[in-house]
Amino acid sequence: MTNAVAIETDLLGELLLSGPGAGGAATASAVIGDLADIAKSRPGFQHGPVFGTPAKSLAPYKRAKMRSHEGGYFIRLTVHDRAGVFAAIAKRMADNDISLESIVQRQSADNQPDATKTVILVTHETTEAAVKKALEGIVKDGHATDKPQMIRIERAG
Repeated sequence: MTNAVAIETDLLGELLLSGPGAGGAATASAVIGDLADIAKSRPGFQHGPVFGTPAKSLAPYKRAKMRSHEGGYFIRLTVHDRAGVFAAIAKRMADNDISLESIVQRQSADNQPDATKTVILVTHETTEAAVKKALEGIVKDGHATDKPQMIRIERAG
C-alpha cells in the first residue's frame, strides 16, 4: 500500500510526497522511533512533548464519519482502452454531482485492441459517499480492469 501527502507551500508551490503506507516495516519503524523518543525523555529534561502534544492538552476525539467527509479525491483507474469508456466515466462522475479538477489519460504503450489505460482523476470538493457510488457504477459498467484506487486529499487551512 502506498500513501501520499500533498503539501502546498508559499515558496515551492504544491509538493506531493508518497511512500510505503501502514503495515510491515513502515509501521514498525514509526513505532520504534516513538519508543526511542519516549526512552530519551526524562522528567525535567524533556525538550518537547512526546508525540508533539502534552498529554494534559489532549482532548477526547470525536470519530469522523468518513463517508460524509468533504474534500477532494485522487482517483486512479485502470480501464479498457476502447471508445466511450472515458465518456462513461465522466457521466458517472456527473451523475453523482462530482466536479473534476483535473484528468490525465495516458496513451497505452502497445496500442493492442485489448490494451488498458490508466486514468487519473482529481476531484473538486465532494463526499466520500459520492465518489464510492460513482466508482461502484464504473466497475458495474465493466469499464475498470482492476479495483479503482481512491485517496482523500486533505488541505490545511
